[in-house]
Amino acid sequence: MKTIRRIANACMTLFLTCSLGSAAIAADSGSGGSGKYLSNIKQIDGGGYSGYALKSDGTAWAWGGAYTSLGNGYTQPAYSSVQMHIDHVKQISGGYRHSLMLKEDGTVWSVGGNEHGQLGNGKQSADISVEPTQVEGLKDMIAVAAGDDHSIALCKDGTVWAWGGNQNGQLGIEGAGNQLKPVQVKGLSRIVAISADMYESAALDSAGLIWAWGLDHNVDAANKVIRKPEQLQVPPQPGASNEFAAIAAGATYGTALAFNGTVWMWKNAEWARPEVGMNELFPVKGLKDVVSISNMAAVKSDGTVWTWVVNDKPEEVKQVAGITNAKAVAASNNTYYVLLNNGYVMSWGSNGLGQAGAGVPDMTIRMPQLVRTSIDVYLSGEKVLSDSQPLLVGGTAYVALRGILDQMGIALQWDQPTRSVIATQGETKVVLDSVSGVTTVNGKAIEAKLKPIIVNGRTYVPLRLISEAFGNNVVWDAGANVVHID
Repeated sequence: MKTIRRIANACMTLFLTCSLGSAAIAADSGSGGSGKYLSNIKQIDGGGYSGYALKSDGTAWAWGGAYTSLGNGYTQPAYSSVQMHIDHVKQISGGYRHSLMLKEDGTVWSVGGNEHGQLGNGKQSADISVEPTQVEGLKDMIAVAAGDDHSIALCKDGTVWAWGGNQNGQLGIEGAGNQLKPVQVKGLSRIVAISADMYESAALDSAGLIWAWGLDHNVDAANKVIRKPEQLQVPPQPGASNEFAAIAAGATYGTALAFNGTVWMWKNAEWARPEVGMNELFPVKGLKDVVSISNMAAVKSDGTVWTWVVNDKPEEVKQVAGITNAKAVAASNNTYYVLLNNGYVMSWGSNGLGQAGAGVPDMTIRMPQLVRTSIDVYLSGEKVLSDSQPLLVGGTAYVALRGILDQMGIALQWDQPTRSVIATQGETKVVLDSVSGVTTVNGKAIEAKLKPIIVNGRTYVPLRLISEAFGNNVVWDAGANVVHID
């Protein structure tokens, strides 16, 4: 899906900055922390372009986002974690454009895209839901799993329920039509865990056996071979185990953790690994003593994290440098998330939409970093609510200013002929030229370090520029992770 940038709206959203200095991760990653980093986390998950975390107090947090909503009332991506508008959450699962939340009372809630009915509200719409809503007809649920455009839930009686997109058989039911409300997946019983991804779903039963269903392969443009729920098997071989403790579905391959600490995989596409059958599991060699898995990622009992890529050659398992106290791992679309034993979360990988949660606009986070909390902005003592969270660029905080300008008595105007944003207050006039990139204050060009940048179609301007141009007092409280504007 292509990203469409609307320049007029982009240039009407301004940002400003103040210096942060270097962050001392080692000092902040203990039991207390300064509030800069997401903490007290007990569960994590990755969505299509987003990350999710559940705190011990039952609140849910998210970051990233693309063509969806994080459940915080907005559709704009967040580069640092924001609180979702839901509480008493027991488990959270992220999909491509939607997410599912299981509440402590056994009800299921959803938010985000609904073009295939994946929200389970009885409707199918291009509209994006920005507030979590309850899925109709479900109670006594104990787990949820969000796929690309479908959803599944596990009931305490061991039955599995599914809804949303079904063009590739990912719901495991007869026919290929979308289901706008939950329906039971037949042929499954005594299920204890579930997982979902692009065109696939999987379940684990109480005997440790894995069941998978979804797209097998495309015959041609109009015909597909669909796999109904079937049991996966490990061919007889040394060290083989047919009893599994955890599963993670994936687009082309799925990953499973055996009770003996070894890791196995299965394929979800007929063309992949032609020497392996669709219902066969094959081992990831070199991995043992594993306690947590995601798709193509694992945590060992010693707290180290390992990743690998499956191709035609033997898998090369690599240790992730710098992490030795991991508890769990989650992965999605080239971004990885690790839950540490101290309740903090680290991430690395793709970050074009903020899905690493590092608070920076870098396209890639190459080394694991702690997921940040959003910087709060206060204007004359009142907290400012905005659809865009502050960013960090070169140790400088960029704070969302749209809405703040109005409250400060600064007028914004988009000048179409010159394609510029004009901000005025009294006799002060600031012009941001989107074509030349030149910013002027009362006709005088400013120094290069005060010039704006554009991230995902939005214009960011240094706080110092607003402070110096309009004379407002700006204070950065690093300890409280707050910017005060008077």
